Formats: sequence, structure tokens, C-alpha cells
Amino acid sequence: MKTNELNKLGKELELYTHVDYIGKGFPIILPKGSKVIEIIRNYVEAEEEKNGYQILRTPSVSRAEIYMIEDRLENQKDDMYIIETENSIGDRDENCIVLRPEVSPFHLAVYKTKQRSYKAMPIKYSETATVFKNEKDIKGISKTRQITMSDESIFCLRDDLAKQIKEALELSQKFISKLGLEVTYKIENWNFNKKEEYIGTIDEWNFAVAAMKNALNSLNVEYEETDKAEMYGPSIQIYYEDRDFSSLQIDFEIIHRFSATFINRNNEEEYPIYIRRTAVGSYENLLAILIEKYQGNFPLWIAPVQVVVISEDESYRDFAKEVVNSMLQKGIRAEEDLSDTNVQNKEYKAVDMKIPYIIKIGESEYKRKKIKVRAKDFIKDMSIDELIREVQKCQEQTC
Repeated sequence: MKTNELNKLGKELELYTHVDYIGKGFPIILPKGSKVIEIIRNYVEAEEEKNGYQILRTPSVSRAEIYMIEDRLENQKDDMYIIETENSIGDRDENCIVLRPEVSPFHLAVYKTKQRSYKAMPIKYSETATVFKNEKDIKGISKTRQITMSDESIFCLRDDLAKQIKEALELSQKFISKLGLEVTYKIENWNFNKKEEYIGTIDEWNFAVAAMKNALNSLNVEYEETDKAEMYGPSIQIYYEDRDFSSLQIDFEIIHRFSATFINRNNEEEYPIYIRRTAVGSYENLLAILIEKYQGNFPLWIAPVQVVVISEDESYRDFAKEVVNSMLQKGIRAEEDLSDTNVQNKEYKAVDMKIPYIIKIGESEYKRKKIKVRAKDFIKDMSIDELIREVQKCQEQTC
């Protein structure tokens, strides 16, 4: 789907929009789009915690010094937003303020807050983080300048690497399946004709890539292998069609720059292997993927509004409120259409907005305390409790 077509659909479904005087690359995620992201974010973070990740919240802005440790300020300055302050001299001063372009340095800083032991490994962090990149190739909400990432860090022992990669991939597969997506995998290895450009030893690269292949093979996942790895380590890239979805990256460099060690079995300092990954990539890009795949007909569990109630007359408003409140009390996302238009137009709008369940209340429904329900597969009279059970069952089956 072309960017302008996606933007048009996103606006029509009231998921996101753009405002000229806010600027290109800074979309506004509207309440319905925000609800979709919130639902997925809560699910991802809950599943991460079940799998041993500790949830972090680190700052979106900081002194530039953290990026000088990483050596990013000098090499990638044009991709960053740097603010000079009264205490800084020029845009390369450690006292400048930077809108963070990535989360990894902050996770390294957390890791280094105390001495670590091999007994505590692996150490896993998860964070839903806002990052900022001076992106040149803006594409709707797929590529923006303010990005909400699902970011995870894993610090593990060398002998545990294959297991940690497999567990991380299994978790990613769970998210992918839950979202109803089909993806492809690539291992990005180094170009053997340019070995001098890469960080790490041949043994480290071969060991890491072997662990990746072992994990993918054990999960019966088909994959391609390329020679387009970043200079600091190999990765597994996951794609939805031709679009980036998520990744798992081993970084041999940053762990040394931050001197992030642990005490091994011999009571000596040793460097762990550092894995940074994204559970579902950026939430803006994910929203774009979901809009494109489902054309607004989202699976019920992520539908921003699951039930809309339409009353034919003001006389039935109390019953309409009762229906909405009954749904809300059961955790069902319901609302009443209070727009100043006729019933037929309200129903047309609900259909256009892809709302899964549309309830109409007129004189007959009011007297019988029944509701007329229109769904994708049926139109029939139901009790409130029957509809609640129907919605809850469909949510459990992710239909």
C-alpha cells in the first residue's frame, strides 16, 4: 500500500493524522490508534515479564557524554538531535543535551549500576522507549522522527547464547502469531572480503552466527543469509513482506566501550555477550503494518472500539447507557454514538469504522430488554449477557 493511501485510511479510521504546522515526520496518533498501541504494548510487556525481563524506564534526553562513550556523537551526529546549552561549547561538547536515538547505552548504564556475577546471568531488560532520529526518508507512520520502540537487552554467558537466542525468537514468534502476521528471517553476517572493517574476532563472529543458525534450525524456521551485517556484530532481521518488523542484534563493541563486565566462576572479570532486540519493532511501524494487513478490520482483541451502541431515540438513552456500562464492567471496549445524525447514518458510520459489534436499540428492544446485534457473520437479537459471552469468547480465540 502506498504511503498516501495508508495515510488516507489511517485518517478515515481515526487512527492517526498529520498536521502541517507540527511538521513532517511527527504524526499524531489519535485515541483509537493510541488504544491499539496501548493494548499491544501492555500485552508485550506482560509477556516479557513472564519471560524474566525487568521493565525499565530510562530518560528520553540526556547529556551528550553517554554517546561519547559509545562513540556515536562523532560518527552519527547528523542523524541525532543535539541541543547546545549554556554550559556547552559547540555541538560536540559533553554538556550538550541529546534527544536519544537509541536505548542501548541506557541499558548498559543500568547494567553497570552494580557489580554483576555469572550466577545472575542472564540479565534481561525490557523498555517501551521513545527515541528520536533525524530521518530523511519520511514515510507516513512507518518512518518517523519520533519513534516508540519495543526495546530489549540481554546480557548472557557465552555458553548460554544459543539458548537465549532461541528463547527470544520463540517470544517473537508468539507475538507474530498473536498479531496474525507472516514473516521472513535473514541472518546478516559479515562480508568475508572486508574482515578488517568489523569489530570482534573471527571466533566471536563464527560462534555467534552458529548460535543463531542453531536457534533458527531448532525452531524449524527457514532463513536467508546475507553479508550485510553492521560492523559491530551479526543479526537476525525479521521482515513483514518487504518491511522491517523486528530484529535481534549481537553487539561486540558497545559492551567494551562501557566496560560492562561480570565476575566469572574463576572470580575474574569477563565480558558477557550483549544482545539487543526489539519485540515488535516500532509501534508506529507496527500500526502501519496492521492497518495495511487488516484494512481496519482488526482482530477483536486489538479493535479500539469493540462495541458501539446506537439508540433510535432519546427515550432509550438510559437503556443504551446501561448496555455500555455492562460492557465496560466486563472489560469490553464499548461506546455510545452520540453524534447529531439519524440512526441509519450512525449505522453506516459504524460499518465504515469497522466496529465489530453494532447494537441498535429502538422501542422493541427497549420493551423486551433485548438488543439487536449486527456483527460480521450475523444479525440477531441477543441479551446483554449473551453478547458479553460472545465477545469474550471471540477475544480468547483472537478472532
